[in-house]
Amino acid sequence: MKHTVLLLTCLMSFTPLLAQTSSAGKGAEDEKTDSKIEFIKTVNHPDVQEILKKDRPNEATAIPVPHFAVRTSDNKFVMTIGGQVNPIIGCDFGNDLYEVDGAGIGFVTGMIPVPAMSGKKSDFYINPLNADIDFQVVGFGGTKNQVTGYLKFGTNGESTTIQLKKAYVSWMGITAGLKTTLFEDGTAASPPTIDPQGPSGMISTSSYEVSYISPSFKGFRFAVGMDIPNYYTSNGVYRGHDFKTWREEEIDGKPVVDPEAYNQNVPDIPMWVEYAASDYNRIRLSGIIRNFSYRDLLEGKRRNSVGWGVMLSGNLNPVEPLILYMQAAYGKGIGAYLQDISGQPLSFIPKDSKPGHMTPSPMMGVTLGATYNINKKWQVNAVASESRIWSVAPYAEAAADSPDNINNYRYGFYFAGNVFYNISSYLQVGMEYLYGRRGTWNAGTAHDNRIQMQVMFTL
Repeated sequence: MKHTVLLLTCLMSFTPLLAQTSSAGKGAEDEKTDSKIEFIKTVNHPDVQEILKKDRPNEATAIPVPHFAVRTSDNKFVMTIGGQVNPIIGCDFGNDLYEVDGAGIGFVTGMIPVPAMSGKKSDFYINPLNADIDFQVVGFGGTKNQVTGYLKFGTNGESTTIQLKKAYVSWMGITAGLKTTLFEDGTAASPPTIDPQGPSGMISTSSYEVSYISPSFKGFRFAVGMDIPNYYTSNGVYRGHDFKTWREEEIDGKPVVDPEAYNQNVPDIPMWVEYAASDYNRIRLSGIIRNFSYRDLLEGKRRNSVGWGVMLSGNLNPVEPLILYMQAAYGKGIGAYLQDISGQPLSFIPKDSKPGHMTPSPMMGVTLGATYNINKKWQVNAVASESRIWSVAPYAEAAADSPDNINNYRYGFYFAGNVFYNISSYLQVGMEYLYGRRGTWNAGTAHDNRIQMQVMFTL
């Protein structure tokens, strides 16, 4: 709460400073003209919409450019407050995913209970805890020196606690703060869904990051950044098959590494290069490198394990109403970035053939989707996705220490189909069907179906 108050105080302090700066160095006559404050409807000012859109998040769950803004007449100061309130009413049948801690209205296929519990294979819910509000302040709008401060707060669908979701500053292509990682391609990740979680195989996370995105050179752009790393590793116990003893000491089922011995001093390095002929005719190649430090308990040494990932993503707009989405990612040790595997203690495990060493686990995520805009009022979307991890069976089985095998993960399949109707620019209703299946290593599979509807108000 203290951090939230501090951020809001800084934002409000920044507001009059930008307004004063917009007229600095001008005569009294110019100052009267340029410092005029206006309350405008953004739809009537395309230039303001573009200024605000430039540095806003672009993932499917992002709040669109708000309907109203406060600005100076020269756009050197622009401020908006946006928000969404989205109550969701639905029903699970086939399983009881809604009641799982960490899931709720998020259709997290990696949390589907396996096996489904008898007598708990359906659940009806009404959930109003899906709301967000954001603040955006822009200085020197529309110029090469445009600077943006952005904050987003919201609930998580499970409790009334307000969380800080985004907090960053952008200037001349450089962005620093809590933001969507560069490794995520928000435009290609998924079509809109009522489900706030999204596809199982999607690369999606927010990170504390410093990044740079270049201007467009005839459609070509590139980007590079540094993320504070998050790691989800096994507890360092050796469960390999190659060795039972090491130097005459039994190691089977015993700790051979300490994953928490050191602080991580090397940031994750995400990067991408992209070509875009238009907003929805584009292709991007992304990559990430990450280093994990740990202690070898057998040799008493500090060691490192390098993870990496590559992703091909993009969009195709063959005819005006139809937009296609594609994303395919593969890597080792990238579980912190892969939607369904994030949180699973499987990204780095002890190496079977080299006791005392850790190795990054191979994993992948694929997502394909489509949007068809029937007209300005009606939109239809569909998306299918799968995530999968290999070579972790003994560690996944050992981590399954609960009746629903929550950490025993092998693959997750996700499908969503929905239709949206825009009553007005403020109010949207929608209906969605979801299907998910989770596979484990030794406990079989389970699935869940969900039908839900939304009534979403957007400020």
